[in-house]
Amino acid sequence: MKLRTLATEAAPERHAAELDLVVPFTTTELTRAALKAAEILGDGLRGSIRLLKVQVVPFPMRQSPVHLGFLKKELGLFQSTLPLRTHILLAREYVPDLTRALNHDSIVILATWRRPWRTRTESLARSLRSAGHRVVLVHA
Repeated sequence: MKLRTLATEAAPERHAAELDLVVPFTTTELTRAALKAAEILGDGLRGSIRLLKVQVVPFPMRQSPVHLGFLKKELGLFQSTLPLRTHILLAREYVPDLTRALNHDSIVILATWRRPWRTRTESLARSLRSAGHRVVLVHA
């Protein structure tokens, strides 16, 4: 299956923003916390936010097990003071396909809960860092 994205909002001109902030959708509450952190980070720096929903399509399925209309509606609930573009990425594997969707200059903002053990989001942050990406991890 080829890597596909569905843009759900018109994207502003790429040259208008210098800072590419990427917020992968996790849960509604954690995504809101990550968006807030991205707004603070990008304020005054001409940043734009890409809200990215990675929807895993397991093999041998050929389409998403979750209706795309539902995913678009879910992403449409989020707003930002910075330019916000939402994307749905249909993928076979979460981390490798998310990594391929990032630009080399992207900054990934993730939010997680404080736990005595490593959370799934913290493991994702570690994987992205080891792949050479810049990651900001916010504790909600």
